[in-house]
Amino acid sequence: MQWPLWLPVLFGAGSAVYFLLPLEPPGWAVPLACLPCIGLRMARLPLWPLLVLLAGFGAAQLRAHAVGAPVIGWFSEATVEGRILDVSDSRSGRPRLLLDDLVMHDWNGGPAPARLRVTLMEAEAERSFLPGSRVMVLTGLMPPGAPVEPGGFDFRRKAWFERIGGIGLARGRVVSAQDAAEPGVFRALWLQVARWRQQIGEGLRAALPGETGSFAAAILVGERDGIPEETQADLRASNLAHLLAISGLHMGLLTGFVFAILRTGLALVPRLALVWQTRRLAAFGAILAGTAYLGLSGAAVATQRSFVMVLVVFGAVMIGRAPISLRGLALAAGVILLLRPESVVEIGFQMSFAATVALVASYDALRRLGRAPRTMGLVGVVCGTALTSLVAGLATAPFAAAAFNQVARYGLLANVLAMPVMAFWVMPLAVLAAALAPLGLAGPVLTALGAGIDVILLIAHRVAGLDGALRYVGEPATGVIMLIALGGLWLSLWRGRVRLLGAPVLLAGLGWWQLSVDRPELIISDSGRQAGIAGPEGRALLSAKRESFATTEWLRSDGEAPDPVAAAARPGFSPREGSGALAPRYVAGAHLGAWEVIVVTAPKPDRAAVSAFCGPHTILVSPALSAPPEGPCLFYNKARLARSGAVAFDLVGEDLRPRAPGRARLWTHPAAGREAEPDQ
Repeated sequence: MQWPLWLPVLFGAGSAVYFLLPLEPPGWAVPLACLPCIGLRMARLPLWPLLVLLAGFGAAQLRAHAVGAPVIGWFSEATVEGRILDVSDSRSGRPRLLLDDLVMHDWNGGPAPARLRVTLMEAEAERSFLPGSRVMVLTGLMPPGAPVEPGGFDFRRKAWFERIGGIGLARGRVVSAQDAAEPGVFRALWLQVARWRQQIGEGLRAALPGETGSFAAAILVGERDGIPEETQADLRASNLAHLLAISGLHMGLLTGFVFAILRTGLALVPRLALVWQTRRLAAFGAILAGTAYLGLSGAAVATQRSFVMVLVVFGAVMIGRAPISLRGLALAAGVILLLRPESVVEIGFQMSFAATVALVASYDALRRLGRAPRTMGLVGVVCGTALTSLVAGLATAPFAAAAFNQVARYGLLANVLAMPVMAFWVMPLAVLAAALAPLGLAGPVLTALGAGIDVILLIAHRVAGLDGALRYVGEPATGVIMLIALGGLWLSLWRGRVRLLGAPVLLAGLGWWQLSVDRPELIISDSGRQAGIAGPEGRALLSAKRESFATTEWLRSDGEAPDPVAAAARPGFSPREGSGALAPRYVAGAHLGAWEVIVVTAPKPDRAAVSAFCGPHTILVSPALSAPPEGPCLFYNKARLARSGAVAFDLVGEDLRPRAPGRARLWTHPAAGREAEPDQ
């Protein structure tokens, strides 16, 4: 029977519906939706699909409310005191602290958030901050960032489920604070593991300087901050960026190597091999190794998903079941979605399970046809690696392209070359180095490990340097990915000829993608200081220097190379003459059909001078103007944009149609809908 395989699919679909709703549903929505069950029962139709859908919807809503914590509503300042949970680097290379157990001094912004992420001054870059230490710092605080455009990635949702209630920028140096109370046993253990992670990462970077040590720290303890941006770009262009995220690949390679070593070692002792079931002992040892790796890697969400898979696989070995099967995969997906329903809208979950489902289904089909690879020689390794990379690459390509708006054309070549190095060189030496490190004998092993990493990085650089290695694609409609996922699951989960019905569904999704790329003609950032308008040569930007992250995301979603300088040079915005203090360098305008878009960036604009630009078909943006200008124009200032986030418009005939801002209700401060503070 194949229907149990669809239980996590339906559960995840119900959770996805919750996250896609534009408004927060009331608590009685799920009970009310159960009423159709009575009609289904009377008609003698199966109830379980609807019940599982509702269960997924309800689990997502319960989870969203269970992790709820106060969120900062507007910019403010406070002296923040808290305990360091994690230390990382920001995009600019400045140190960044994740703080909890907070005490807010000189702050009247309501209840203190559960956690804050504070970026420190550049002068603090040379200091060492240990997790578990209690510190105090004067900080400018703001809410987690809104999407850079309607429908874009919602940083507020991510912060909500991490219980991060605000983002801070330090205004002074960090000073030590005295502990008010000792942490509990489990919390103390977690903080100690965090210290070990930091020390291991520093040791790896000291033993293997440059990008090699940073790569080693990324795959072993989850610290990706030290990798140069150019190297990360080459890894993405060669489709090897997945090697940096500790996910199923790393967990599977590490635990699989430990399992093989333990089973071989136990088999060499006849007394143990004859008395004990060495297979089960080796599986238990692999689970212990996976548990240690989970802790030392920081237990990120992707690593937690991988650990659940390890428990399912080696748990099946311990009870004598098939270790890798679609039923085991369905069990792992169900456990993850039950614990973290928000995973269903995360690209890591989508790509991880897309690859795993496709691989298990493909090898199962080959086994049934008697074509599964059996030899383990060089030819078998090469063919198996190529087939695995091809299947996994095809399965994850639509999700990666939709999330990152790019396709690595030579990704298969890079993975065929790099995966054997990762599987048979890097990860085994990483396990050996971990075993020898307490004895002080890991030096030569780390040197050999670094040589393997250098080979992977060389492959990434060379493949990324090939002509046409990277292609940018436009943002698809939400339903496109759903249709592709449904087609792929139908092909993978059913047996017999009925599974072939998934092929036209999959092809329909890919075809719809080509027709559904519909980008807004006008986008205005949430700061009001950047705008992009569609033109015959592509999107023209107001400025090449402002809002760099937002502009690169806009261009990627358009299917263009993220080059703000080239986009700002296109015909579009041009200086406008103003009166009084509104010099031309402060005013820029562009035409969009019958509409005129005017952006005033003057720090202290005169209301009368700004009002001169108002007209019946005018969009006027002036971030620093507090009161609306006189006239019939569509006006946006910083206060209004702070409530709505970035705005986008479509041109329909002679009218402008605003795009829905997306779901924000639960991820923002309760007072976010009120009129913003004047100083905002």
